[in-house]
Amino acid sequence: MKFRVLILSLIGLLFIVSCGEKPEDSKTEKKITEKKIPVMVEQVKPKNLEQYIKVTGKLEGWVDIVMTSETNGKIVEIKKRLGDWVEKGKEIGRIDNLDYKIRLDQSKAVLLAAEASFEAAELQMNASETLHKSKNISDAEYSLSRSEYKNALARLNAAEAGLEQSQKAYDNSRFVSPVSGYIADLPIEIGETISMGQPVCSIVDSKKLIIKTGIGEKEVQKIHKGQEVTISNDGKYDTFYGNIIGVGIKPVGNTASYPIEIEIDNPKGKLLPGMVIEARIQSKIFKNVIYTSMNNIIQEYDNYFAFVINSENKAERRKVTLGVKVGENVIITNGINLDENLVVEGVENLEDGSLVEIRKGF
Repeated sequence: MKFRVLILSLIGLLFIVSCGEKPEDSKTEKKITEKKIPVMVEQVKPKNLEQYIKVTGKLEGWVDIVMTSETNGKIVEIKKRLGDWVEKGKEIGRIDNLDYKIRLDQSKAVLLAAEASFEAAELQMNASETLHKSKNISDAEYSLSRSEYKNALARLNAAEAGLEQSQKAYDNSRFVSPVSGYIADLPIEIGETISMGQPVCSIVDSKKLIIKTGIGEKEVQKIHKGQEVTISNDGKYDTFYGNIIGVGIKPVGNTASYPIEIEIDNPKGKLLPGMVIEARIQSKIFKNVIYTSMNNIIQEYDNYFAFVINSENKAERRKVTLGVKVGENVIITNGINLDENLVVEGVENLEDGSLVEIRKGF
């Protein structure tokens, strides 16, 4: 009996405790944290926007020649190697020219003899002329003196011509560079026989380069001689500068392309002939305008929108009016105010009122 009373007492106690507990509210309000969207912004300031004409072309050396042989013979010496710099007038190599050297020496000796004979004949004629005027020699003697003078002069002229011919033959046996530049190709070898007209080497001066390209009729009126050109080479981070040195006044052939020539200084040799480069020629400057990349603009039918970030770090979707498009940028003429924070990265993830986190870089 006492055991039953104890059990009932415990049951009653449990009932009282359970009735005193507050039921769990399944609808308790949870704190929800809104996710911030990362963006990059740019404070709107008026800036100059430069418009460029872009052209491409292949680089050529300011000097670019193929030197050919002026004679026939066996090559016995090569003084330069591929890639070497050679000054104008310096010897690159030569053929076996011993015979040419002997003939040259002989021609010099013949000239010396002819000069001596001429000087003697000239003195004799001058003396004969004086004696003839004073009637101390006959007309026949005077005529003979004049004849000997003319023969001596003829022999002198022939000797001079012979020396010139021998000198040319000797010079042609030596491969002397007509220009300064780098040896770009050297197909000859010691021991081989070379013929007249056969290539000896190619010489290119790449310290100064030239681009020969063309532009359209709308652009040709925007450029002029002396105008600066910015040069970039695909795969290189260096920027080079040149100047327009020639502008054609009519299109090439049956095309609509007007020829232009651009000169580039290349003292360090970072650019090489044959490279294809892109040149930018400034054609116009839009001063103190608001502009951004077209990637930051959202188009919906005929309407355009951009996002700015307000003081609460929320995105505001703005309808904007666009002006001139310059390359990948476009001028904004209305809808954005100075000093506002314009979104330049992360536009695609935004909606009007989105909470954002402004970052310096992703």
